[in-house]
Amino acid sequence: MRAATGRGHEEWRDLLDAAGAREWSHRAIADWLVAEHGVEPWWSQGITVDFEQARKGRLPGQQADGTFAVSMTRTVPGERLVALAAVRAVVEARHGAAHGENLVAVQPVVRWRLADGTRLAAAAQQPGRSGTPVNLTIEKLADAAAMEAAKAELAAILAEAAG
Repeated sequence: MRAATGRGHEEWRDLLDAAGAREWSHRAIADWLVAEHGVEPWWSQGITVDFEQARKGRLPGQQADGTFAVSMTRTVPGERLVALAAVRAVVEARHGAAHGENLVAVQPVVRWRLADGTRLAAAAQQPGRSGTPVNLTIEKLADAAAMEAAKAELAAILAEAAG
């Protein structure tokens, strides 16, 4: 973090404390870091999450809205759309048709709204020699206790899709 931003974890935490960020929203903190300190947006998110975990009691996996999310990536054979189609077939067999997709994006993605109120997304990354890394994310989990079952679900989907 220091090499990329010029400050370490504790220095950012102290700076944000001094600025009154314990009372700010996640977005306000991240935006302030970009605007006032020239932090790249990706790093501003990491600094914000670290601050929220250290100073505001945010738990690992907990999102700014209080829900939880888990993600997992595995290489699936084939080019991007082939690998994504393999994952999609497994997810649709378990959860039904997708509610959205963008197959022409730099990182093609397919999304589902699941019956329990959670959301699942599959995104195909840049292919490598052995296939395409596909990232699955489940969001809107009610609590930390739901994370283990969600991780097991993601692992099972990716294992089946990878063959």
